[in-house]
Amino acid sequence: MAKLIGNRYASSLFEVGLELGKTEDFYEELESINNLFNTEEKLFQIFIHPRISKDEKKSLVNQILKNGISKEVLNFLYIIIDKRREKNLFEIIEEYNNIYDEHNGIIDIVAVTAVGMNENAAKKLQVVLENKLSKKIRLKNELDHSIIGGVLLKMNNKVIDATLLSQLKSMEAIIKDISI
Repeated sequence: MAKLIGNRYASSLFEVGLELGKTEDFYEELESINNLFNTEEKLFQIFIHPRISKDEKKSLVNQILKNGISKEVLNFLYIIIDKRREKNLFEIIEEYNNIYDEHNGIIDIVAVTAVGMNENAAKKLQVVLENKLSKKIRLKNELDHSIIGGVLLKMNNKVIDATLLSQLKSMEAIIKDISI
């Protein structure tokens, strides 16, 4: 249900952004709102509290955010407050980000390596992936010392395993199958 609500509101905001040519601005503004409420948890608790009136919440949002966001996103937050969807804010932002990424051909990929990738290696991998996939890549590097070497790529629901650990396990399975 929350995903459905998130999608409905995010799609509406994205359509407005398309009409106004502000999808990227909205993306950045929603990210700043997301970061604010994630770092200031008490503020978010006030924002979602059922006993605080809609007018008080709107006043709070206006005081805190009016200089940092567009009137469209501010009005969007007012609609969320009027419809009592404050608890769905994070899902709405996540869905907006998904719609934005899909519209702009952006894929998030996690490259898991045994040691951290330097900036040059990460950039090379990103360029290779962008050329192969014909998409823009947002690359994140995570460490897992157990893979020994190589890289494990995670994107959407796919995993590409080019690690030494997987190669060693494959070799082990082949050796076990050999009968002398």
